[in-house]
Amino acid sequence: MTAIDEVFAPGGPIEKSLAGFEARPGQLQMAQLIERGFLEGMHTIVEAGTGVGKSLAYLVPALRSGKKIVISTGTIALQEQLYNKDIPLVTRALDIPARVTLLKGRNHYLCKQKLENMRADRLLAPSRTMQQMWEWGTRTQTGDRSELPFLPPGDEWEQLDADADDCGGEYCEHFRECFFFKKRDEAKFADIVIVNHALFFLDLAMGGGLLPPYDFVVLDEAHQCERWATAALTATLSRGTIGRMLRKLHRSYTVPGHFDAEFDRGLRGFESALARVPGDRYPLHANESAWPALETLRDSLYALENWLYANWHDALKRKPQNDAEAERRRDLAMRAILAHQATIERAQAPSDTAIAWVERADADSSYQLNSAPYDVSEYLRGMLFDRTQSVVLTSATIADNRSEEGAFEFLKRSLGISEAQELVAPSPFDYPSQARLYVAPPELNPKTPHFAKLAAPLIEECLDRSHGRAFVLFTSHARLREVYALVRERIAFPVRLQGELPRTHLLEWFRKTPNAVLFATGTFWEGIDVVGEQLSCVIIDRLPFPSPADPLVQARIEALEARGLSGFDHYMIPSAIVRLKQGFGRLVRSKSDRGMVALLDGRAASSRYGSLILQALPPATRITHLDELKEFFSA
Repeated sequence: MTAIDEVFAPGGPIEKSLAGFEARPGQLQMAQLIERGFLEGMHTIVEAGTGVGKSLAYLVPALRSGKKIVISTGTIALQEQLYNKDIPLVTRALDIPARVTLLKGRNHYLCKQKLENMRADRLLAPSRTMQQMWEWGTRTQTGDRSELPFLPPGDEWEQLDADADDCGGEYCEHFRECFFFKKRDEAKFADIVIVNHALFFLDLAMGGGLLPPYDFVVLDEAHQCERWATAALTATLSRGTIGRMLRKLHRSYTVPGHFDAEFDRGLRGFESALARVPGDRYPLHANESAWPALETLRDSLYALENWLYANWHDALKRKPQNDAEAERRRDLAMRAILAHQATIERAQAPSDTAIAWVERADADSSYQLNSAPYDVSEYLRGMLFDRTQSVVLTSATIADNRSEEGAFEFLKRSLGISEAQELVAPSPFDYPSQARLYVAPPELNPKTPHFAKLAAPLIEECLDRSHGRAFVLFTSHARLREVYALVRERIAFPVRLQGELPRTHLLEWFRKTPNAVLFATGTFWEGIDVVGEQLSCVIIDRLPFPSPADPLVQARIEALEARGLSGFDHYMIPSAIVRLKQGFGRLVRSKSDRGMVALLDGRAASSRYGSLILQALPPATRITHLDELKEFFSA
């Protein structure tokens, strides 16, 4: 077999297959390390910033290994890039045939039985979008929701999706041609299976069954792994989850109407009780009035469980093929009821490893109860890292300092990784000449009440120097709205505020509008790719520490301090570094990009922790006066 350095060498297979390819030392080092990990059964951690070419760096050793590999990513855009562009390129370059599938969660696929039942029950579709889905359902070959030219309303798609709680499995007359099961069978025989983090960590949480057995794993965008692992282990009770449970019951059974009224009363009492404590997120134990409301809901769940147990056969709306199918329907319905009971029990039972908290949704101000382990490290060590021969973790932003030694301690501690090969891949970009970093003077402190008024003129000057072409990013919606109200009439460039348009439309507007300025929050900190001079300035309002009032953050800090470690040094600072690097990474996306990052938090220039955080950023040239940008932007 050809040595891996020859694959990436000038005149090698990759250069012959990819127009404009340039050999990059960081890409080769990453590929060599990953291949060594595959051969010797070691885990590998690599930070590979923008421009390194991390996708090819792990795909080449993955395809050369001949093993079954799952690649998990955080975004749909990267999944589709891997499936449609990068993997076909590498298979052609290496002349290695490979079976590749992109597997999504069940709710991404159409259920033929649901579609058939719904059309049999109605002469006309209840809406125009449902009519379009009916028509699409009769001609689609994949059943993949992404084929639709629009995003279907959630409550409508729920009536047609292949959700597990509605699935008759082998008892369904469409089982053999089921879109989801065909895709899952395809994954069984694939060499490479591409999934998202939600599906990957849900498979771990369920003990397997969603994904086929695999030899190696690549976790791209690995800075998201702790969040997705926690989400997979989180139990939730809300008006939304209870509503979905009841709608699914009504689809299969003739349920007495008093249950809907009883749950509605219980949920109104539940939400009223949770609203008595201020804040968007708080620990459940801070609200004593929540317990009676939870008891009321649990009593209603017990009553529904008893009714289903007594009527599971006679109350079916459609006659089953046999008793086995009826029993499956009963078990699926019972599973949802018991899951809600278990959520309440988990929340009420004190635990050294888990926490229950209340959360209020931004969209509709509804409340939900969550329960989850605050530390997923032991779980991931036992379920993933001790069981899998080699796991690769990579991202543009997972190192919490720029040195090789100890660069990944935060990631390793959070995810339960004992031993791994490590690499911070060198960037191909010349940051000292391509980027400038401005840090506000010490008197600009985001904790002071007059911060917005002091920050506003600095934002205006930055935008004047960069001629717009900027993201202005905030860590909170309240600060975003406050500053935007102060500057919107004073900015001489086209300007938009997050929320005025859907996210994709905002990005399209930004890319197409000369000198555009976008004011936004955390959702624009990562996964956004604007190459070229259209994005030349990123302004960040403050050091992005996690909120110390967040119950999960509190629990993680308390656990560290119980072990004699500083929660601020070992959690808050590394979290801020990773987050700030995501914002910084919006700026330089190619060798020709130039731009500035402005950090409006004066604490970064005047504190020990500020110095540590700045040292971990890419080595842009630091400036102290904005007039130094005149020559930079005119060059």
